[in-house]
Amino acid sequence: LTMGTSTHFLLTLTLTIGFIATSLLVSAFSLEGDMNNGPVCGYDQVTYPSKEACHAAGQGVMHCQACGQCSNRYDINIYNQTKETLTKTSTRCAYVTVFLGEAAGRECMNLAVGFTQSCNECWMEDIECDKKHCMLTCFKQKIIGHKPPPNSTKLDPCLQCDETNCGPGFKVCAGANRRRCGIVSDIDRPSDQLCTIVDAYPYSPPLATN
Repeated sequence: LTMGTSTHFLLTLTLTIGFIATSLLVSAFSLEGDMNNGPVCGYDQVTYPSKEACHAAGQGVMHCQACGQCSNRYDINIYNQTKETLTKTSTRCAYVTVFLGEAAGRECMNLAVGFTQSCNECWMEDIECDKKHCMLTCFKQKIIGHKPPPNSTKLDPCLQCDETNCGPGFKVCAGANRRRCGIVSDIDRPSDQLCTIVDAYPYSPPLATN
């Protein structure tokens, strides 16, 4: 490779990694239908079939959908604290993972974000999944420059790759993500794609009426 070709390749690779890192955030917030009318994770970290079942057990709703490794108040508090910065931070740690290895990327996430160990592993697994399944797709997209039309809800090929290959596994592993917790973040999403049935903590059951 010539110097100019090498520089172009490294620039393209860097931009591609940025796409991959962003895609892992998208997998955390991908469409799940009407999440407000399905299973919920209670503050006791038990998955209930519905909000009503959770309340009947005397528990508040911690987030929509099933519990996972990030389904605890510590990690959800981090989601809240980093709602405007998590995309940028995880992108930086994805760069570290690709160029310096998984151990370095894991340490980056530990120091820069601070999730619990089990939650952090879900994020690292998603980064590794994107590297395995989506690197070539994202690389080709960056070269070709294909993007969906403006105001389209269709994902570009890179993000669709992550959605298809890595998103389902991430959600099963993590359980809680920002959208499931009703947290408006640095990823712009319509309000109807947020969980709206999260209960305040500590949960106080409504008083019975005669």
